[in-house]
Amino acid sequence: MTTMFLARIVQGYIWEALGNEGTIEFVENHDDICMAKPLMATAKPRLPLYMYPTY
Repeated sequence: MTTMFLARIVQGYIWEALGNEGTIEFVENHDDICMAKPLMATAKPRLPLYMYPTY
């Protein structure tokens, strides 16, 4: 279930770096398992808004 949710999130949106950062860098932190810089991104719907259901 988690895999399907993650796939829908990744494929259902257009992802961009937040602010004036041009790229997202995946640099590891040598002290623990966290990333050296937090991941900051914005998501925009991929499809036109009329195609999404409204409940």
